[in-house]
Amino acid sequence: MRQFTISILVFCACFTTYGQVKVNPNGKFFNYNGTNIYYEDTGTGEPLLLLHNFFNTADCWKPYVEVYSKQYRTIAVDMIGHGRSDIYKKDDLHFRHEDYAKMIFALLDSLKLNNLNAIGASSGGMTLLYLNCIQPDRFKTVITIGAQIYYSKQCREWVTKTGLNEFMEWAKYHGPEKQEYLARVFWEFRKFYGDPSFTPDILGTIRAKWLVVQGDNDEPVPLQNAIEMHQYIPNNQLWIVPDGGHLPHLIPAFQPEFLRVSLEFLNGKWDGKD
Repeated sequence: MRQFTISILVFCACFTTYGQVKVNPNGKFFNYNGTNIYYEDTGTGEPLLLLHNFFNTADCWKPYVEVYSKQYRTIAVDMIGHGRSDIYKKDDLHFRHEDYAKMIFALLDSLKLNNLNAIGASSGGMTLLYLNCIQPDRFKTVITIGAQIYYSKQCREWVTKTGLNEFMEWAKYHGPEKQEYLARVFWEFRKFYGDPSFTPDILGTIRAKWLVVQGDNDEPVPLQNAIEMHQYIPNNQLWIVPDGGHLPHLIPAFQPEFLRVSLEFLNGKWDGKD
């Protein structure tokens, strides 16, 4: 759990007071059936959608947006219930990535964005899987980090072992109401089956160029998950990060390497490589 915890602590260090995630100058809100979703729209060029992991916010992409936005129009979203985005269905502790994907589609429709590039971490990556399986023609190039095509026994056992109290710590920077909600939602993942659940035939419908990224010592997600994504997504590359943990892109020392490789992949420099 060490690398995952380090990544969460790096994120938490961005805040000086609990529950005060500020709206940045390029921040905007999109209303989805009464639920406000926060996103930041930066730069010009081809669109690049950025979806963070559970417990995080769009702020985690800041080191990357500074570079990506010189070439791309970056759209970094606060996941529902996180940071500046509203909680969706407060009485429902079952977080459904497919529901979140529908919200992202509504946001993209409002911005009239197509032919998208995208990067998503963990839950953000699972949301990208839904987005690409539902509308495969809408995406051009995708990078997922620590994403899962199903909740494995290893993942459910990791959630159980880590425990609700630890999740309360990870969520406290979102403010008291969201802290309780996010911790309990994540705790419910230990029981989850069926979301996500991507079979080989469904993964075979994906048309975007895809880079599967996973640490070789990812505690929540077994390496077999990345291998199966690599096996069944038609046009993909696999990058196993030594000692990368669950979220290698959030490790400060590794960020320059991730930035270099992600830009190479987004810009087509890996095209034609085996």
